[in-house]
Amino acid sequence: MLLAFPHIFVDVRGSHEYHNGALYSLPPELCDRHRLSRYLAIKGTGWHRTEFGYMAFVQDDELGNKYILPGLYLIDVSAPNKKFHGYKPNFSRDQVEGYLRRHLSWEIDVRKKSELELTALVHDLRHLSSSIYHSAIDAEKAILASDRSKSLEDIKTVIASQTMLKVRIDYLDFANSVDRFIEREPIPVYSRVDKVIRCFRASARHKKIEINLNGESYRLAHGPNILDIIPYTLIENAIKYAPRFTQIVVNVSDVGASTHVAVSSIGPRLEEDEQKAIFRRGFRGANAIRFSGGGTGLGLAVANSVVEVFGGTLSVQQEAVVERKIDDIVFAKTSFEFSIPTSGEDIRRKARFKPRTRGGIRRLDVAAK
Repeated sequence: MLLAFPHIFVDVRGSHEYHNGALYSLPPELCDRHRLSRYLAIKGTGWHRTEFGYMAFVQDDELGNKYILPGLYLIDVSAPNKKFHGYKPNFSRDQVEGYLRRHLSWEIDVRKKSELELTALVHDLRHLSSSIYHSAIDAEKAILASDRSKSLEDIKTVIASQTMLKVRIDYLDFANSVDRFIEREPIPVYSRVDKVIRCFRASARHKKIEINLNGESYRLAHGPNILDIIPYTLIENAIKYAPRFTQIVVNVSDVGASTHVAVSSIGPRLEEDEQKAIFRRGFRGANAIRFSGGGTGLGLAVANSVVEVFGGTLSVQQEAVVERKIDDIVFAKTSFEFSIPTSGEDIRRKARFKPRTRGGIRRLDVAAK
């Protein structure tokens, strides 16, 4: 709503508000109650000569709201018959028109972005709700069957899915530049990846997809508590775009002073130029759109921004060999990989879990045969 010029905003219901410009103000004589009522009475869009020979420009947006820019002293229009001290011409008609046109275009972009994010939020909340429900059903069955180990695992999945609700809200806030991610803290990378995979167990099983978590790490990343957004996005995408009866492999390893995470699966083929654009906000590959029409193109862009907050990198690798075709859509082995600086260790988790690690492989979910 903030414009450089003083303006009157009239919504589709007829309610109006007057706003001083961010850079320019009208002389008091041009914005008293009487003058404002005269500006509101202007009929039609475009240019109008008003009080004392000053100009007003009127434009509607695509929703039917009206913008009135009154009291304009222009360099390419005859001078007003009454001048006010310190009020001088600075702009031409073309400059004013161009400025408002760009502002309205920006508003359209913001509105579309908000609509896309709302759609994505509703989709993810439905997914998380489904994950919590199915995991709770599984836990109930395990309890009735007196399978204590299985029931505890399913309860952990319920808790992980509930935690992901917070992750999704953090995602939305971060995408909209909400400034509440300043405080830094140590974050166990492996544990967060493990928790995200637990969240997606139910949806992976429903699609007959197997998820394996390989490797080990006790390292800590240091930054705001939004690291989960990265594996959340990559694993959700892998499940969304992987064909049924396939496998997703998540590898975690420490490389030098960083921890490396790779999410590998079979996904829609990306052309070379698409691989370069995949992390751009709003972009989706052509085959991805054909395979799954729903999507906003925001997830990878946000994940990449979070990786940058941690001082790391995010990339995609795809093999040239065609893995399979489904309805003429080409699929290939695809790996999204991120690497972030880490230091120190999660001592409590290391003492608790390292003796139980066998072969560096933990199988989290196997599809029903």
